[in-house]
Amino acid sequence: MNTKSRGTIGMVMNETKKKFDLKSGSSDHSAAEELYQSEKRFRTVFEAAPLGIAIANAKGYILEVNDAFFRLLGYSKDEIKKLTFMDITHPDDREETRKLSRKAREGMINSYQTEKRYLKKNGDYLWGIVRATAIKDNNGNLQYWLALIEDVTERKSAKEALKQTGKRYRNILESIEEGYFEVDLKGNFTFFNDQVCEITGYQRQELMGMNNRQYTSPATARKMYQIFNRVFKTGKSAKIAKYEIIRKDGPKKILEVSASLMRNLDDTPIGFRGVLRDVTDRIQAEKDRERLESQVQHAQKMEAVGTLAGGIAHDFNNLLMGFQGNISLMLMDLGEDHPHCEFLENMERYVKRGSELTRQILGFARGGKYQVKTIILNDLIDKSADMFSRTKKEITIHKKFQEDLWSVEVDQGQIEQVLLNLFVNAWQAMPGGGNLFLETENVTLEEDDYDKPHAISPGRYVRISISDTGTGMDKATQERIFEPFFTTKSVGRGTGLGLASTYGIIKNHNGIINVYSEKGHGATFRIYLPASKKQVIKEKARPEAAQGGTEMIMLVDDEEMVADIGKDMLERLGYTVLVAASGTEAIKIFNANRDQVKLVILDMIMPDMSGGETFNRLKAIKPDAKILLSSGYSLNGRASKIMKQGCNGFIQKPFNLKQISRKIREILDA
Repeated sequence: MNTKSRGTIGMVMNETKKKFDLKSGSSDHSAAEELYQSEKRFRTVFEAAPLGIAIANAKGYILEVNDAFFRLLGYSKDEIKKLTFMDITHPDDREETRKLSRKAREGMINSYQTEKRYLKKNGDYLWGIVRATAIKDNNGNLQYWLALIEDVTERKSAKEALKQTGKRYRNILESIEEGYFEVDLKGNFTFFNDQVCEITGYQRQELMGMNNRQYTSPATARKMYQIFNRVFKTGKSAKIAKYEIIRKDGPKKILEVSASLMRNLDDTPIGFRGVLRDVTDRIQAEKDRERLESQVQHAQKMEAVGTLAGGIAHDFNNLLMGFQGNISLMLMDLGEDHPHCEFLENMERYVKRGSELTRQILGFARGGKYQVKTIILNDLIDKSADMFSRTKKEITIHKKFQEDLWSVEVDQGQIEQVLLNLFVNAWQAMPGGGNLFLETENVTLEEDDYDKPHAISPGRYVRISISDTGTGMDKATQERIFEPFFTTKSVGRGTGLGLASTYGIIKNHNGIINVYSEKGHGATFRIYLPASKKQVIKEKARPEAAQGGTEMIMLVDDEEMVADIGKDMLERLGYTVLVAASGTEAIKIFNANRDQVKLVILDMIMPDMSGGETFNRLKAIKPDAKILLSSGYSLNGRASKIMKQGCNGFIQKPFNLKQISRKIREILDA
């Protein structure tokens, strides 16, 4: 044993002995032996202790340390005894050490425990928990310090690392867009990030401890209980695709939740953790996309059927042209008192009905507008409704028309047909009578309007609303209502073309029509037509009688039947007629008679050279040539393009003698 060390320890023990002697008044040998044995035990404990032990004098100079202390700091015994406790204390911790030492000297404390940093010989430092005891003499004067030092550097580093890890993960949780949460086994929040507050609309202090039943519907709460119960029993995580919550401010949100079981160190379940995402906008976008895809598919189907219907109507109109032309010529030859005159007039009415049928088909096929005018819809709707109400007394009509309604550019006859179709449809939905509500309104649709109808551009529109109190329609019927030949009516009560032609006419006017209905709660049709800035111009009355002339006219049509009857009709009106069966033939004839031909009646659809190309070739020969387009189709895209290029007029087959005579004179006399 080191003599000096023993001496130091002996001094400490002597102080104890003096106290013992004063108290007992004894100095016998047995007491000295007991003191010696106590010192021996103290020495054994001192050297074998795993903690660092140091003895310092009242000024803090180190008098003795054990082996554990040397290992902690790396000094030799000679080096350490030249130092004070302040020398081996980190500079940042010295002031706290001075304060504690001062309190001990002043008798305020006899011992203290603190955590501080100790400087090692190599320049590093360690964290230690020091337990210091002040040893005083009988007069209460400080003699020695006895200090036990436990190295907690690793524990401190681990604690700091854990703290930094927690901080890092906290930062991660707060930076992600998803909400992270932890709940106990009853579903009460125990931890969550700020995004959970953002999603639910609750403040942190409100949400802490809240149960999921407090921000969900009863049905959703039951669903969540079943899912979390399954996670608890199986230990497997679960994903909830549509978890509906109710925000604090009222709106509902749809969340996507992933949940898993939390366990403590002994593997006992203690709660659930999970990640939630707000998918409300995504689900709404998916619904909108599905709706738009359905509308696009429906539009494509309607387009295909419309093309087929348009071709049928074109050929049918050519046939009707043959009937109409022959009937017109026969009526001109017969007096009004001829017995066959009545039959021919009946046939003419049947041709007209056939023409109206093809007009409906072409309307669905979006075959175009015939005679576009700038009008105010209030007057047109008012007159159409009054005419309809005269024959349907069981229907009460209510009108609400906006004053200063914007003008629109429409084919008046086609819009009248649309209104009649919708009025009849409403009447048939109210077999026992009912109410029909008509409303007009100026509306301006913005790009991001939620209620903006699909496939309609932003801008100014005139909206027509037609509502009835009838039987209404289910969703399946609404999806097919504008298809041609689709009808819910019994045989003989409808062809299924009324609403189909209505759809086509409105689409061809760059507008849109939609319907809202519920079974047993009536139906509302809304029509949007682009507003116009043009002024309404009143038309002059047309003469009713057929007007003839003596000019030379060239008739171009590849249908032999139409060409023959057309030639006969024109000649009966007094004109000189040249007939061309194709575009190529028309160019030759016109080139040879350019000065004599005053008007060309040109068919649009021809096999070798289209009406459009023929038009361009004729204009190249004679730029001021007057040309009247004629077609079994209506004024569709190609014909509209030619009209804009300087064509003088358009007439649809079948036409009678009065119609063609008026159109010819309008152009020639202009």
